[in-house]
Formats: sequence, structure tokens, C-alpha cells
Amino acid sequence: MVPALRYLVGACGRARGGFAGGFPGACGSASGRPRPLCGGGRSASTSSFDIVIVGGGIVGLASARALILRHPSLSIGVLEKEKDLAVHQTGHNSGVIHSGIYYKPESLKAKLCVQGAALLYEYCQQKGISYKRCGKLIVAVEQEEIPRLQALYERGLQNGVQGLRLIQQEDIKKKEPYCRGLMAIDCPHTGIVDYRQVALSFAQDFQEAGGSVLTNFEVKDIEMAKESPSRSIDAE
Repeated sequence: MVPALRYLVGACGRARGGFAGGFPGACGSASGRPRPLCGGGRSASTSSFDIVIVGGGIVGLASARALILRHPSLSIGVLEKEKDLAVHQTGHNSGVIHSGIYYKPESLKAKLCVQGAALLYEYCQQKGISYKRCGKLIVAVEQEEIPRLQALYERGLQNGVQGLRLIQQEDIKKKEPYCRGLMAIDCPHTGIVDYRQVALSFAQDFQEAGGSVLTNFEVKDIEMAKESPSRSIDAE
């Protein structure tokens, strides 16, 4: 059972509480692809959603996309205080697609990183999002570092990281002429991508599935409200 969540104070409306007549239709739009519209989606004519996600970064947008694809009967909204989506940490990072080699074997981090990297490459391929599977070398430059490097290699194998191999000095030079080391782990499935483009694609998927994205909408207060009449999570 999912109680309806009512919108509170935001940049699109100064009054406290829900908006009786729905939301204004022009709160600003995000640049690039896609173009999220304030009040877009099937929930634009109502002042409440079943689920509201605060924050239009990649985590919020990925969560919103997953929720609406799993529960298409729910009305879901994403609220973002900025005029564009994914303009903070999502758009200001190194863009690395991590392979999952470092995490403790059988940990949730290890499983999600390895599975997530494979799913991200597949998603980018499907959506035409540019990425580069450039790989990386993890290098031992001192003799005492070699046992730790070999242990890390074994950890990567336990985590299911694909394509790992230990290489010696000659192969290191062939792969990266400016790199010097005694031994290295060649990790070919590490890559780079523009995560803001991924996030905007998530937003487009979310909106096409019926979700609503409101930009220029800052949540400043949240209050407990009475629950709406109980109903099944997937009821129409």
C-alpha cells in the first residue's frame, strides 16, 4: 500500500502545501537531451503523486526510472531545485566505469559494481551514448608491491571481473610506453562515460513511461499528511 505524497514548498509555487489546481506549466527546462518539462507526464494535472523523488541527479533519476518501469500504474514525480538536471556531482566527476576489482569478494558492492558495469555498457550501446572501454593498468613499481598486486588480481577473479590478466614489464611497455613497472594487472573492462548524458537518458525514459520531472522546484519543507485510501501498489 502506497499513500499519496503531497508536494510542499517549491520554486514553482510559494504557498505551503499542495497545489489545488495542479502545477504551473513552465518552470524551466533542462538543456540537452532530454528536455524535462515542469508538470510533464501523466501526473501534471494533480497536486499529489504516489511517489516523489527529491533530487534530479543520476541516483534519483535511475531510481525513478526503475520504479516506473516496475510499477507503471503509480504516478511518480522527480523534483529538482536547479533549472537543469544532473548539474552537481553527476556532471562533475571523473566519469569512470569501474570494473569492480577492488571490493571485498561476495560483498554487495562487488556484485553491484560488476553487474552495473555490464548493464551500463549495454544501456549505452542501446541508447547511442558515447563511451570508451579504455581499460586500465594497475602497476606494481616496487618488488614488495607484487604480492599485493597478485592478491588484488585474485580478488578481481573472485568478483567475476572479466578479462583480467597479469602482465610483465615487456607487455606493460607495449600497452603504455610511458608506464614503468615490474608487473601489472591489465583490466580491459574499465571505461569512461559522460554520466550526465546517462542521467538525462534515464530522465527521458522516465518521462516517456509517464513520469513527471519538475525543475526549478526546491523542496524546503516536508510534513506528515494523512494517508490516502489504501490500495494495491499496482492498482489502477
